[in-house]
Amino acid sequence: MNKNNLISLFVTFGFLGKVKYFPGTIGSFGGLLAGASIIKILGHNIFISCFFILTLISFFAVEEYLKYSKSIDPQEVVIDEVLGQWIAIAFIPFNFKAFLLAFILFRFFDICKVFPVNKIEKIKGFIGVIGDDLLAGIYTAIIIIILTSYGFV
Repeated sequence: MNKNNLISLFVTFGFLGKVKYFPGTIGSFGGLLAGASIIKILGHNIFISCFFILTLISFFAVEEYLKYSKSIDPQEVVIDEVLGQWIAIAFIPFNFKAFLLAFILFRFFDICKVFPVNKIEKIKGFIGVIGDDLLAGIYTAIIIIILTSYGFV
């Protein structure tokens, strides 16, 4: 496998980003399942470590992928959705209701591009591709943490 194929495999999260319909939603769901599995099997601290490692690798991989892509934010790149989804679940309760809400809210913020997510998305390079999803994940986590503190989740 050459370097470009390996980068493509990574940024499409195992080629989930290559599905014909709703690649961002499919990538988010794959990220949710992967993240929940890591938390359940290996624990929260390992999950946080995996998140930081995945984020650092993503910066370089996405930047490299953009060099041979015709788009400034290719829809097949879903590693950004995975990272955003991981932030959304990093500090919330480990239960179905919280994770379902994290998925729905993250997709809402990612699709609607609520300010300043819409501004970050316009930045060229990996920052624009990844940054908007990280912020959408942070919005999601904050809402779920607040709802949890009031007993709604």
